[in-house]
Amino acid sequence: MSALIVSEIPSMASVYAKAAKTLGRKPKNPVLPETVLVFQGAQAQHGKLNEFRRAVGAPMNAVLPSLYVHSLAFPLAMSLMLRDDFPLPLLGMIHLGNQVDVAQPLSEDEVFDIEVHSENLSAHAKGVTCDLVIRIVVDGQDRMVLRSTFLAKGVKLPGEEPIRSERTVFDAPVRTAHWKLDAGTGRRWANVAGDYNPIHLSALSAKALGMPAAIAHGIYLAARALAGIEPAQQSYSWTVEFKTPVVLPAAVDLAFEPTADGFLVNAWHARKGKPHFELELTRTGS
Repeated sequence: MSALIVSEIPSMASVYAKAAKTLGRKPKNPVLPETVLVFQGAQAQHGKLNEFRRAVGAPMNAVLPSLYVHSLAFPLAMSLMLRDDFPLPLLGMIHLGNQVDVAQPLSEDEVFDIEVHSENLSAHAKGVTCDLVIRIVVDGQDRMVLRSTFLAKGVKLPGEEPIRSERTVFDAPVRTAHWKLDAGTGRRWANVAGDYNPIHLSALSAKALGMPAAIAHGIYLAARALAGIEPAQQSYSWTVEFKTPVVLPAAVDLAFEPTADGFLVNAWHARKGKPHFELELTRTGS
């Protein structure tokens, strides 16, 4: 891969302003670019950090929540998708899940480099998936690796049959928490995190991109679930799989279940019982 050093991280608003030009991308033989975008000398913005913490109920401690770091760095990853050599459309892509590894939490005032690239283009029953990977580097060492998996519907990989996973019956565990999310949840989170994807902002803009109505940001849901369980002083990893969108307004039931070395969190539709996401956090160090 070839590294390209950039002088600034774009705003998400500027990314989405240019995203319409990618709507026509439906290549017959898509290939991901080999480029790695690098931004050096990043640091938390304390005003935005505190907004993030208040929005999801994260503790006001001296370390950065992993998804705050993701929100700070993700516009750079999105700008990779705007490049002419990226084959998939940015608008309308569906967020399927995340995998995050934290070797050591970042302190509020620490300076770090951000490296982003794409990989793992794979066939899916509804299109193709790919991963956007964010590496957070301090003094040459990975401190965080944040992987987001997205689905581009309607795109095909020639000669590759998708692996079809069997649906499992969801048996809701004992509820330990309940969220009520109003129709403005997506707009408020967009103001905090800068993610103005139209599928989150209003029923009208979401329907234009094939959604039944505005849906909650996956990162907001995961950040809120992580707020009370994310370690502050040791290495850890977590994964989240999004199963069905949270269509706004929504009532969400959750179960936070302690495990031997972390937590398992399930969230589901309060009335229909359909699963929304499953998040598992594992402490990996002392």
